[in-house]
Amino acid sequence: MKEHDPVKALKNDVGITAALAVRGIKIFLADKMGVFFSLLAPIIILMLYLLFLGDIQIDALKAQLEGIPYDEKTVSAIVDGWMIAGVMAVSCITVTFTSQNVLVKDRENGTLADFLAAPVKRGVIAASYMIFNIIVSAIICLAVLCLAFIYLAITGWYLTAADVFAAIGNTLLSIISVSVLATLASLTFIKTEGAHSGFVGILSAAIGFLIGAYMPVSTFPTAIQYVTLFLPGTYSAGIFRSIFMEGAIAELGFEPVREGIREAYSVNMDFFGKTIGVDIIAVILVSVTVLLFAAYAVIQIILVKKNKFFNK
Repeated sequence: MKEHDPVKALKNDVGITAALAVRGIKIFLADKMGVFFSLLAPIIILMLYLLFLGDIQIDALKAQLEGIPYDEKTVSAIVDGWMIAGVMAVSCITVTFTSQNVLVKDRENGTLADFLAAPVKRGVIAASYMIFNIIVSAIICLAVLCLAFIYLAITGWYLTAADVFAAIGNTLLSIISVSVLATLASLTFIKTEGAHSGFVGILSAAIGFLIGAYMPVSTFPTAIQYVTLFLPGTYSAGIFRSIFMEGAIAELGFEPVREGIREAYSVNMDFFGKTIGVDIIAVILVSVTVLLFAAYAVIQIILVKKNKFFNK
């Protein structure tokens, strides 16, 4: 009887995970129209902002600054930063859930059943789908981020090099946190392409409002504000707002004015009655991501033991 070699087994699991993840990436990228529409959706949201919501927010901010000297370019930059923060936060959620349709298709056409019949751990299969999801979502969302940088370079650049790297880091962290939820949903209750499309449609329509991407969270009733604190995307959006808005806000002359804008546009968040800044928001998002991974691992173990993991 051969002795079990844990190192060899680990290498085998890693190799299988990588191979399955690469397969998922190739399948997703092979669907050129799917990739195009995944990239198009965030761009459409940005265009809606620029064509409709932008002017409304600029007028609202000017009304708030009435009687205080300000530069028109700075006001536009603040609003542009708020809009781009919303686009990025929403994109990290919708793109991540949308791209997980590869798993749903595999479940529906029987490919997943073939994987399960092979001598491969179910956890390895699940990990491969999550890794694939993170990679393709990162490709698309970072492309959107590049477009946002180009737009800001043309209209008014208030970012530092640290801000650029922070935006990239927050994009990746946001995708990772959402990927846990997207993978778990696709492994459990989303079992057909129709259900997946319907779920993503509802999510796309609702999430922008819930995380304060379409209007500042500060305008919501207090009860709704507290509900948004249970969504990881709320903290992702808060970090993006700080990155894209602080440089322009700093150009305003009076600290009370700057602080008022931070409060109005939820750059500083109301965390159950206590105001918190970007440093605490970042700690919360990292903590939430770790907790989501822990919860995912526990749920996976429970479902595997009950033989319900990947069940149709």
